[in-house]
Amino acid sequence: MTKFAPILILSFFVLQINAQDYYEDALTAASYAYSHSKKAHGANNVFHTQEYADKAVEAFEKVERLADKCGCDEANEIAYEAKTNMVSSLEQDTYERSRFYAKQAKELGPKLLEQLTDCQSNSGTYTDDIASNEEDEEISIASAEVLKKQQELENQKRQLEIEQQKLAQQIAEQQIAKAEFEKQREAELKEQSIVKNKAEQALQKLENALQELGIAFENESIKLQKDYVRSDQELKNETLKDTKSFYINRARELTKSAMQQFVIYSEN
Repeated sequence: MTKFAPILILSFFVLQINAQDYYEDALTAASYAYSHSKKAHGANNVFHTQEYADKAVEAFEKVERLADKCGCDEANEIAYEAKTNMVSSLEQDTYERSRFYAKQAKELGPKLLEQLTDCQSNSGTYTDDIASNEEDEEISIASAEVLKKQQELENQKRQLEIEQQKLAQQIAEQQIAKAEFEKQREAELKEQSIVKNKAEQALQKLENALQELGIAFENESIKLQKDYVRSDQELKNETLKDTKSFYINRARELTKSAMQQFVIYSEN
């Protein structure tokens, strides 16, 4: 078996050189993918977001293929996850949703580059170890067991990442629902403010008219209270319906109070 050692070592070196070329190509593709991901996330409309997302998908697919050839499983999985997020970004019909998935892919960019660099650094050491221990069958068996355990851990990790992705999607949907609610609430507050301003102006005119009427009748006992003037802050604790009800009630109270005082005046 010893006489075949030089041939095996030479084969390992050839494989290592090819692997280094794959790593260089993979790192270049990962850099492009990360760049396109940042542009997709930084775009200010869904058209540009998805334009760069489409370019990122192509780059992540290339990294995925090259990482598989290099045997860098971690980078392969990260590229797959990033590509999946970018594909999801392309499938969305709103800017917010599309940008959310673009962000998920972008955040995986540095991790992908780091993993490829680590795999590239460790590839030489891994080849040297195999070459120097090619006669040691026990170490080979032990390595196979380690690889098996690593694969099991990788499968568990991938499952965890899938669960995390589902959770992230649920959170994103909740955030979208919250944003929609806040948008509707903001529109309602604007409507409340319009009702407030118009109602207070009308009540002010009504109050002035009643006071002038009292003066015409020489009834100086008519005294009205401006308890209908409120701040915009007070509107936040009520609905549009509540706001309208408030000013309707104030109008009723104002006219009722004036009528009561006119009745007293007429009786005198």
